[in-house]
Amino acid sequence: MLAAMTNASNSAVSPILDLAGLTLEVNNLARGVRFYQQVLGLDLLRHDEAAGVAELAVNPHQTLGLWQPITRQASDARLAPLRARGASHLHYAWQIVPDDLERCKELLGAHNLSWQEINLGSEDAPDRTLYFFDPFGHGLELRGVNLDDPRRPHFLPTPQARPEHALPVLGLREVALAFSDYPAMKTRLPAAYGFAFAKEQPDRDFAQFTLGPQPEPDGDGTPRRWLYAWDPQVGLAEMLGGDHVLVRFYADVGEVARRVGQANLEHLHDAAGLAVRDPEGHVFEFVEPPR
Repeated sequence: MLAAMTNASNSAVSPILDLAGLTLEVNNLARGVRFYQQVLGLDLLRHDEAAGVAELAVNPHQTLGLWQPITRQASDARLAPLRARGASHLHYAWQIVPDDLERCKELLGAHNLSWQEINLGSEDAPDRTLYFFDPFGHGLELRGVNLDDPRRPHFLPTPQARPEHALPVLGLREVALAFSDYPAMKTRLPAAYGFAFAKEQPDRDFAQFTLGPQPEPDGDGTPRRWLYAWDPQVGLAEMLGGDHVLVRFYADVGEVARRVGQANLEHLHDAAGLAVRDPEGHVFEFVEPPR
């Protein structure tokens, strides 16, 4: 039945619209807030040391959460029944304007951060990308986006006002999750949630899902956002896919809820949206986009 649902999903319009935010697990909340304010230039929305929770604005439509786990205390009371945690060793990417790449190298050096450059394109059509780590082992990527590309996400990336000492990031581009049962994931993500399967790498277990109504080609400066899913492996720049990831998507919540109910996945659905605990321990939140 799931296989049949997957085939139907690939030909249908996906209810997933865009990437809304993600939450990282950290072992020092104050240090995490300093890093993401100083290096990325994000605006602080909330910082509660007693709760072990901080939230930062990436742009008007995306946020980054930081959770420091505290014994016998849930980081989020609403998500506590789903045993949500912030992501560990997560690889995720930020969008930048390609012309800012050299400046980003200088800024990373000024912050005493080591970086690695990898060309994800070809010599004729380069896609130069920078990789570096935050203090907690999360792997960050800076990838160029063509703001004039005809592939249009639900929320277009736009330049943001950042301090001069901060990386000129536009927004979140992608998030990479680890799945121990890779074949089951390939069936479940399109069938149970409606993610649009785009492609699979030929040389390793690595699937790409377009966060939009239809599968699209990745790369070449696309402004579209992405969900990457792979088995436990060390990826480019020695980065890992995240475990117990908490990630939020803009979506047609009613349609995702229908699929989740048919798949009999553990979830909660209230006025704030839909939250689902995936069998691999990730927690996905689905919210309607603001009008």
